[in-house]
Amino acid sequence: MFVNLRIRKQSKGSKKFFLDIKEDGKKRYYEFLDIKIYKSDSKEVVKDKKNLAELIRSNREIEILTETTNYVPKHLKDVSFFDFADDFIANYKKKDVRMVDASLKHFKDYLDNNDLKVTHITPTIMYGFKDYLIDDCNLSGETPHNYFTRFKKILKSAELKGLLINNPTKNIKFRKVIGDSVLKKQILTTDELGVLVKTKCGNEETKKAFLFACYTGLGLAEIKILTWKNVANGKLTTKREKTKQKVEIKLKDGLLKLIGEKQSKSTPIFNLKNEKGISLSTNAINKCIKNWVERAKIDKHITFYCARHTFACQLLQYGANLKTVADAMGHTSTKSTIKYLNYIENLKDEAIDNLPDINF
Repeated sequence: MFVNLRIRKQSKGSKKFFLDIKEDGKKRYYEFLDIKIYKSDSKEVVKDKKNLAELIRSNREIEILTETTNYVPKHLKDVSFFDFADDFIANYKKKDVRMVDASLKHFKDYLDNNDLKVTHITPTIMYGFKDYLIDDCNLSGETPHNYFTRFKKILKSAELKGLLINNPTKNIKFRKVIGDSVLKKQILTTDELGVLVKTKCGNEETKKAFLFACYTGLGLAEIKILTWKNVANGKLTTKREKTKQKVEIKLKDGLLKLIGEKQSKSTPIFNLKNEKGISLSTNAINKCIKNWVERAKIDKHITFYCARHTFACQLLQYGANLKTVADAMGHTSTKSTIKYLNYIENLKDEAIDNLPDINF
């Protein structure tokens, strides 16, 4: 095989670089680079352009050599996911381009991490994105499935280009038809919450934030920006990031003890940062929760989003009506809340099934 750098003359005297490539067992082909030399270029500029073209040539050669291995070249590890995705959509010519673009926008809202690299996308992130589309985007019918399927096209392209060794959606099953009135996400019971309180977590701030969310219904986006100005006279007052609906919740003594002594209004309540002072990513937080749940011997797939749904089901289980739960969750109507009521009804059926039979 070989990857040679060539120059082709263009009209008006300019020259364009291209790669002359021959892979083992394949036909010879060319890849043109967006690098041109103009008559007006100085010797220094020409030299820089040649050096850049040579760097691209050597990187392309490494890519071809490592295609059949698990090795990802360093220059590919640093590729920004959102830059790659934007470029994919800009060059995507099929009719569903708008849906692909919409799926990417939802992913940006879900992850909120502009520094994400392609190689940073894991199955944990994609499980969370799937749950986010189902439970937190006000999408109905087959739309969550359709968005997830379109988003997978971006990942497939990254895989084909050698940026991903294994597609992170490979083992994720997503049913095409999802009923709006059925809760598809796992929640934690009161007993399980009690076990988690007593179980050591790898990051105590993540533990406190998750438990706080289980008893307030806040999502991770709200938790990250929550400051002490949101807490006064034993009440939490804030807004849902997505709907901008006002949420006001009474905080029980246990929660006030959990968050500790009141500090200045601008101080964040939860310090969700690593040792270097960098904010923890959604992926890092969910990985920490996963390990914590496993340590507690709870056999459920739990992410931070599960806290919000746990809160709603706990309220209904202990006597709240749909309107009360909708208000506490920041829902604009009770339509989104019905799925929690159906879940509680299922719990009741399971409890009845577990009663011992009486032989008449």
